[in-house]
Amino acid sequence: MKNYHIPFLKRKILWIPLAIAALVLFWDRVLSSEFVRPYTESGAEYYFYNMKDRVLNTMKKETDAKKPAQKVLTFFGTSHMGEFSLTEFEKNSPGLIVYNLSGPSAPYSFHNFTLEKLISKKIPLDYAILEYYPDSGTDFANRYPLRYSYDLPFFLRYWNIFSTSEWDSFLKARVFRTSVFPPRFKEAYARIKNPFEVKKLLFIRNILINESDKFKGGIPNTLLANTPEDQLGSESDRIFNESYKNYRSSKVQEFFLRNFLETSRKNGIKVVLWTPLLYSKFSEKVRSAAFFQEWIKMRDSLLKDYPETLVLDMENYRERMKCQKFIDPHHLSGGCYAEPTRYLIEFLEEKGNLPKP
Repeated sequence: MKNYHIPFLKRKILWIPLAIAALVLFWDRVLSSEFVRPYTESGAEYYFYNMKDRVLNTMKKETDAKKPAQKVLTFFGTSHMGEFSLTEFEKNSPGLIVYNLSGPSAPYSFHNFTLEKLISKKIPLDYAILEYYPDSGTDFANRYPLRYSYDLPFFLRYWNIFSTSEWDSFLKARVFRTSVFPPRFKEAYARIKNPFEVKKLLFIRNILINESDKFKGGIPNTLLANTPEDQLGSESDRIFNESYKNYRSSKVQEFFLRNFLETSRKNGIKVVLWTPLLYSKFSEKVRSAAFFQEWIKMRDSLLKDYPETLVLDMENYRERMKCQKFIDPHHLSGGCYAEPTRYLIEFLEEKGNLPKP
């Protein structure tokens, strides 16, 4: 019997790059492992995105057993949407089953990704509350899902839509996990010296997961944080100068925004384009900027193409809002969210055919 050999493996020198590559991948997996990560992680964004599959599994289980008269509503947004009150929904619209598939700084490509997963699981959906705000329409907004969320079939489906740099980030995250969980040695050393910090991080992580399970994807904070006016004013200037002076919308995200509406139309899902309430002075700066005017023009264009789409801009409710306490210029305090929840229910009853209790 003949012995077959791979010719290049006879040369021992060629084993060196293979051994180096194996060693690199080994340490990549070690440094990004669940054991090491509590010592090196600096944020909780990964867990917010990672928990969405748990929410989808809950949706599938609950909606398979729902009554025919019950309606299903899901939020697709950013941290602006994490605070909606399930208690208020249960009190004012008990026939509505509510879930939250929002993520930190989430772009429209991520909302397409989760919507398509939801449809593929045959989860019924009556109302999609889609956040309509310029932050979701930038290339920068895609930084977290590229590392934490998408799968290869989704990327291959839209291979010609994503940019070369997005492909690069996505593939790098799949091959080298330390690009997702960078090894921060300085932080690791400090936490090894102070084990309490690691316990605190694990405690916070477990709270996030438990809260997401309890509130079906939402992470409500019922505290009434009331940041002083002067601090909100200075923060408004800083955030505007850092985030919006050179604002550029993304053609990739515009495609996925339209695609979300098209997919919803095909599946009989009523979409509400929801715009958050910002701190008043910050809102004035944003809404008077040229990029926001273009954003409104694009909304008008979308409504021409998808006239069945509804619009709920919380700025139009500012005078009705009794609770206007803000954590920062971007975020209304969680303790105030009973009001926006009631306004959304009223809006859907009036314009979205939501049955009244």
